[in-house]
Amino acid sequence: MKFLAVASLLAIVSAAPTPTQPESGTPLLAKRAGISDAANLGYATLNGGTKGGAGGTVTTVSTLAQFTAAVNEKNSAPAIVVVKGVITGNTKVRVGSNKSIIGLGQGSGFKGVGLHFRRQKNLIVRNIVSSFVEADQGDALKIEESTNVWVDHCEFYSALVSDKDFYDGLVDSSHGSDFVTISHTFFHDHWKASLVGHSDSNAADDKGKLHVTYANNYWKNVNSRGPLIRFGTGHIYNSYFENVESAINTRMGAQVLVQSNAFKNVTYPVASMYSKEVGYATVSDNDFGGAANTAPAGNMSPSSVGYSYSLLGSSAVAAKVPKEAGAILTF
Repeated sequence: MKFLAVASLLAIVSAAPTPTQPESGTPLLAKRAGISDAANLGYATLNGGTKGGAGGTVTTVSTLAQFTAAVNEKNSAPAIVVVKGVITGNTKVRVGSNKSIIGLGQGSGFKGVGLHFRRQKNLIVRNIVSSFVEADQGDALKIEESTNVWVDHCEFYSALVSDKDFYDGLVDSSHGSDFVTISHTFFHDHWKASLVGHSDSNAADDKGKLHVTYANNYWKNVNSRGPLIRFGTGHIYNSYFENVESAINTRMGAQVLVQSNAFKNVTYPVASMYSKEVGYATVSDNDFGGAANTAPAGNMSPSSVGYSYSLLGSSAVAAKVPKEAGAILTF
């Protein structure tokens, strides 16, 4: 099976020049063997697809003020916002619909600055490094009541400090968000990495929604939520988990399809824990590294997700995925 192509960054960034367009030749389509930059993956390809700021203005930003103005949540006009260098602060920035946020070169992104997608749609985050967003600013990336979001080739981390609540989530999807894909992303050194579904009491918002794909991701030195999914429908494949306490936790009736993953030094690779209602998992071709799947059997099938995808095979994941995950693209 082949990935379902939705948007090409090459087409996006070769729009007509504007006064705010980046210097000639950047960003360009990444030239890295084995990594497709021409296609979205997973659930973000459905519901009309996810194209971000395609066709909009291209703006390069290097300060918090510039970035905040470029992604203004009250402005839904398409825009490609290229982040140059590391933007620092201790704040949360709300982002409007139809935006692509792209890190220029390796290492560009945010330190202490959380992104908030609330009641928005059609958003892309690529090649961004996000670190040390403190809990009073929310998650590093919080997706609420939003649809069609693609997070690709990013890196999210903090530190395993003594207070596990000092930092909140890295990438959380909740309150009825839908059609989300998180791919080729490196999550590391964090207590509670990625949550789908706000709480056990949020069924009214979340049932029938929260379709989230996690593909080709690398999880290392994470305590929990790799991911934790309530109520929703998850597809986790081609991912490598290393030094993790609780990885995939399916709860409150969630259904997850878990394929072609590898786990090393993971206590609970797939489970249903710490909830008043269990969730379910359909598993195939996973290397649990000596641990076990303890979640109740689910009812998903490879064709039930509604999109095409390719599996690496669990035996190939450890050698391939860590080298290709993270903000490693060169624009």
